Amino acid sequence: MGHRARRACGADPRAGATPIDYQREDFTRVLPGGFDVVFDGIGEDGYRRSFAALKRGGLLCAYGYSAGVQAHRRMLTMLMWLARLYLWGWLPGGKRTRVYSINVMRARHPAWFQEDLERLFGLLATRTIQPRVAERISFDEVAEAHRRLEAGGLEGKLVLCPDLPSRRDRVPLQREPVPTSVQATPAT
Repeated sequence: MGHRARRACGADPRAGATPIDYQREDFTRVLPGGFDVVFDGIGEDGYRRSFAALKRGGLLCAYGYSAGVQAHRRMLTMLMWLARLYLWGWLPGGKRTRVYSINVMRARHPAWFQEDLERLFGLLATRTIQPRVAERISFDEVAEAHRRLEAGGLEGKLVLCPDLPSRRDRVPLQREPVPTSVQATPAT
């Protein structure tokens, strides 16, 4: 995480946060005593490194598995990762695991979900949070969006906009014609 990203995300070491540049640092070695909490939305190496980075009594909160999707893992493999997370919680050493699924939360606690969503949209409206949007896409671009997500390297999120017309139906932006100089050649 770069310096500007740390500041934008509020990862302030004075508040006890430990910002990490994942491209240059091995996060499992940043805090020698281990972390109180690790939030893992990637699931790289089946969450092994995140679990190993916890201190005794620490909590691993798994809320995503994009590493498995990008590596084209089979669904059975990813289900095994989730089963491992559950079993790790039973190991001696006091480390705990929790899996967060927005779909499960919405089904079990619809009022909580609605409250959280309203708060989130309020933060967006006041620009307290400003997510990076790579592109807004229509329904006809979903297959291509999946290919782009699997390839990685996007700078921001792809946002599905139901009201956005199909790419082939969009009118291209009209650009002003560039003036060209014309020289008349006298007839001979």
